[in-house]
Amino acid sequence: MIEVENVVKHYYLGKRQVVALNGVSLHFGEHEFIAIIGPSGSGKSTLLHLIGCLDIPTSGLVKILDKRTDKLSDAEQSALRNKFLGFIFQSFNLIPVLTAFENVEYPLLLSGVTRKERKLRVSALLNEVGLEEHAQHRPDNLSGGQRQRVAIARALVTRPKCVLADEPTANLDSVTGTEILDLMKKINVEHGTSFVFSTHDPKISQYASKTYVLKDGVLLS
Repeated sequence: MIEVENVVKHYYLGKRQVVALNGVSLHFGEHEFIAIIGPSGSGKSTLLHLIGCLDIPTSGLVKILDKRTDKLSDAEQSALRNKFLGFIFQSFNLIPVLTAFENVEYPLLLSGVTRKERKLRVSALLNEVGLEEHAQHRPDNLSGGQRQRVAIARALVTRPKCVLADEPTANLDSVTGTEILDLMKKINVEHGTSFVFSTHDPKISQYASKTYVLKDGVLLS
């Protein structure tokens, strides 16, 4: 489903070249729960950005559903993201002026889904993540764990095959973080949605079907 082959990614800080990834190769299938573990600066987020069609490699290739992402136009990359991928961020990235319902609904508005279908999907997902009673609350009236549940529902509302989660428990206490991981694992098992995490939290590896370790842009295992 997702193939990363001998990927190298360079970028520049001023005149200094930084090697974010150096020859990384990974393969992800359907229904998987993948953890990419490493310290800050190891290249985890860069790898997720490449898989998420938010960037392209300096060399090597990333393929999603047998399509090379570096050969796709901006419009084709956007369409692939919208149909195939969901995103969860450590800072939640919710729109502060929108309610929980509206935040989850937003990707469907961009996709042209009918009002009736939007209401059905959003209501079902808010119920699944345990926030049906908070549907009309804005993010500043929700706890960190509740905000992340909204973010999970938003990531799932387009029915993606794969969700990319960048440090999803980093801003949560340990108890809430465990609850969020339990929820995502439940969705993985019951719906078959694949999850790919970047994290420095070793606890996530206990949930993972596969664990990869990155250090200084190099895959150690």
